[in-house]
Amino acid sequence: MDKRDNKKSIFDKIKSLWNSLPGFVRFIGTLLGIVIATKALIPAAAMEINHFSASPEVIEPGDTSILSWGVSGANSVTIEPGIGAVSSNGSIFVSPSQTTTYKLIISGKGEDKTASCTVTVQKNSPFITSFDASPNSIKAGESAVLNWHVAGVSKVTIEPGIGAVESTGTSPVSPAKTTTYKLTASNGEKNDMAYCTVTVEEDMTTSQGNTPSSQANPISSQDNLTSQKTNLTPHGSLPTINFFNANPDMISKGESSSLTWSVSSATKVPIEPGIGTVGLTGSQRIFPNQNTTYTLTATNELGSVDATKVVFVQELAASTSSSPASSTQVSSRSLSTPKQLLPASGTVFDNSISGTMLEWTAVSGAANYTVEIDVYDSNSNSWLSESAGSSVIPGINTTSYSFEFPSKGPGRWRV
Repeated sequence: MDKRDNKKSIFDKIKSLWNSLPGFVRFIGTLLGIVIATKALIPAAAMEINHFSASPEVIEPGDTSILSWGVSGANSVTIEPGIGAVSSNGSIFVSPSQTTTYKLIISGKGEDKTASCTVTVQKNSPFITSFDASPNSIKAGESAVLNWHVAGVSKVTIEPGIGAVESTGTSPVSPAKTTTYKLTASNGEKNDMAYCTVTVEEDMTTSQGNTPSSQANPISSQDNLTSQKTNLTPHGSLPTINFFNANPDMISKGESSSLTWSVSSATKVPIEPGIGTVGLTGSQRIFPNQNTTYTLTATNELGSVDATKVVFVQELAASTSSSPASSTQVSSRSLSTPKQLLPASGTVFDNSISGTMLEWTAVSGAANYTVEIDVYDSNSNSWLSESAGSSVIPGINTTSYSFEFPSKGPGRWRV
């Protein structure tokens, strides 16, 4: 028997054995054969990381982010740190206490692949919402109360003489002389500071009898009493606004500014809009969502004076859209700052002439304009915007404005 006959004999035996098997066994065998042939002819899917991401990528302490992933062709899938083995597709909440980079590791067929994504934990900037003294003017031996409120901090201190305090609180103080207190707020990365002053009034009732001149020229007790009453009588003058500032006075929408002020000889000091009665000195964090004119009014029994400060709020540029309606909305929200033409931006000009004309470029979509005019005060050697407040003219519907200064001296402006 040659080799060909031998192979045929073996094939016949296998065929005979196959035909002798029950029908269901032959059916299962046929299916297995098809599966084996398919796997042999079609290669297995490649091991891939389809996606791995975090949303949101930036969080504040205590907030959460969602890790999402999709994997194919892997025998094992793990995420580190702190998560471990996971399924091929899924998502999981994470709340890291600090910025963390997560690594997705897949394994199969003797190889590994990795992908990573980072969740950034962004600490809040410290915000000193308010810091003032009540009252802020006392006599020797009397007490005042410091009041403060701070957000986004891990450490708050007040100096001199107080030290570490809670983020919100009060503290009585009784300085022997006029003292400026400094509040420092820190989150470990950034600091914010504010100041308030407690004025200690000098005792004006010192007895005249202790001086040599009074011994040489004695006066009656009635005269002495009259003298003391005269010294205790308050000066007949209106309150004085030493300064009223905003820092910064131009912000983007969502950002904050800080109003600071110092007033003398006032019995009541409110700031509007939205703040109310405050101490004679202090600071207040503000979050305007549009251009806002803040007015400080100082009042005593003789009358009142006021000062204004404008905080300009710039709109954030909106994302573009393919739809015409969305494009229209973008143009209406993203107004640019007009260009100052006459006098040019940054120019300090002479306002000694009888009249002054301001001109600027038109801005598409603007309904009206607001002009701020600042004058240099030679008496205090400072700009009025740094003390009593500059002049603000809202609602101008043209691109020019003419006016006359009440006194001679340098001036500046913006629109």
